Amino acid sequence: MMSPGALELAFLYEISSLAWPGSEADLFDEVIEKTIRLFGVQRAALVLYDDTGQSTRYTWGFGRNKASVLKEQSGQNRNPQGVYFKELGCPPLGSLYLEKSEDFPENERRLLDVFSGRLANILQLHIWERKNKKLRERFQLVFENMPMVGVLSFNQEGRIIHYNREVQKILGRAALLNDGYWLTQIRPAAEFQKLLTWTWETGQVIEAGEWQIQTPEGDLRWVLLTLVPVKQDEKVEETFCMIIDITGRKQVEEELRRLSIFDSLTGLYNRNHFEQRIRQLDEEGVRPVSVIVCDVDGLKPVNDCLGHKHGDELLQKVAALIREVFPGEEAFRVGGDEFVVILPARDREAAQKACSSLIETQEKFNRGHSIIPLNISAGVGVTETPRRSVYDAYRQADDEMYRDKLQHCAADRYDVGRSLLTALFRNYPHIERHARRVKELAWRLGKAAGLPPEEMDNLILLAEVHDIGKVGLPAHILRKNKPLTKDEEEEVKRHCELGYRIARCSPALNQVAEPILQHHERWDGQGYPQGLKGEEIHLSSRILAIANAYEAMTAGRPGQKVTSPEEAMTELRQGAGTRFDPHLVEIFLKML
Repeated sequence: MMSPGALELAFLYEISSLAWPGSEADLFDEVIEKTIRLFGVQRAALVLYDDTGQSTRYTWGFGRNKASVLKEQSGQNRNPQGVYFKELGCPPLGSLYLEKSEDFPENERRLLDVFSGRLANILQLHIWERKNKKLRERFQLVFENMPMVGVLSFNQEGRIIHYNREVQKILGRAALLNDGYWLTQIRPAAEFQKLLTWTWETGQVIEAGEWQIQTPEGDLRWVLLTLVPVKQDEKVEETFCMIIDITGRKQVEEELRRLSIFDSLTGLYNRNHFEQRIRQLDEEGVRPVSVIVCDVDGLKPVNDCLGHKHGDELLQKVAALIREVFPGEEAFRVGGDEFVVILPARDREAAQKACSSLIETQEKFNRGHSIIPLNISAGVGVTETPRRSVYDAYRQADDEMYRDKLQHCAADRYDVGRSLLTALFRNYPHIERHARRVKELAWRLGKAAGLPPEEMDNLILLAEVHDIGKVGLPAHILRKNKPLTKDEEEEVKRHCELGYRIARCSPALNQVAEPILQHHERWDGQGYPQGLKGEEIHLSSRILAIANAYEAMTAGRPGQKVTSPEEAMTELRQGAGTRFDPHLVEIFLKML
């Protein structure tokens, strides 16, 4: 969908194409064609006044009922629904009446005002051609206020005779005052000078064309420029120049061109450009050509567990890693989680070495940076003869990549839950210390409460991984050494649901997914995220809540002093029956 600015530029093109066609009737035909196409007009009428005040009326869409609607509209200060009425020019050269079944929106009325202004200008220019002696006076009145179209006139030496405000915005006042200087700022300069010389010699119009103008600040702006020579006694006396700034439109075109070959998320080349590059290499006969195919392991679980924002960040990190390992080489994102690097004039040995470097760089990156580890499966394919397409090498590399991925899966190398937990503990050691102390307390309480062995195993696992959802929280919250703000506390509450989603995606943690979700519920039903009450809460979650609270109080929270064991026991006793299971609190206190 085009932006509003691009739509307005398109409308300006329509304005620039509207010109005197040879007769009033032909002009009305053009008005009908454009208003139907641009605004969906169903009826139209145009009244034109001659020098004596007599009028000529042109209508379309009224059938045999030649309406008196223009007389009814005259002098009114309002436009009925579905009607646009405008006096053309000042003093009026005529009136324009347009009608359709629904009302004209505000933006269409504004654009119709511009259209009406252009129509009035065309009528005025026609009068000027018949009354040449009044040309300069009338032109000065109209073009000074012409919206969005810069207009100026200049003589053969390049000295500007007249100009409007729009030209001053585009060229700058200093350029207008320096005779002929503005002409030297049009690019490409040599080509423009040839056309300028030709129009002075022949008196022919230079149709609207795209040029660049260098502003006084040194910027290059794109303009749509038209030159119209004015003759006196068969000799060109001056030339009118109409300029429309189309820099915005050209930027849109450039962005569309960029999007046609680049992937918007990673900045690498896209699948379309990959196919083009393969055809080009085959046509040129470049050999050997090596292809490396990379696939991001675990992207779907990351998307499912942490959301697509984290998945997109993972893809961006992989793209940055590929750029680091292959600077200056052509890298592509050819699918959701698949990347390709093409290495012209590289044999298999060089490609294998480059592939190994990629994996080594990935492992180094994981040790030092990423909370969500990068896990890449990769394969290499090579074509050495023109009889074998580069696409064959791509398929070979793709097959090798899938074999590599299967080896990873068979070794259970990348369980998403365990990978994320390892990264969380590596980046935030205080969370690991907290989990280790909570695990010991939960084990003692579970033992004292008489949990059977299989439930004890799940309780110990729960205590170790209960905060795994914090992997999806912002780093500044996890590293903060001061009390959290209210908004930050609400953000932290998300870790129960995030942890639940991660555990559900992880075969190793699936059995503790529900207790992870519930470990901040309260006995009185005032906890989160589900507001469960009493024995609705999983037993392991109730045990963990007590161990978690005691450890947090005695170890100290960010921005708070450490509580003594005696004070912590008092807090637990006061919370029994509201925050905590009273029976488990009693067992825990006796245990201590």
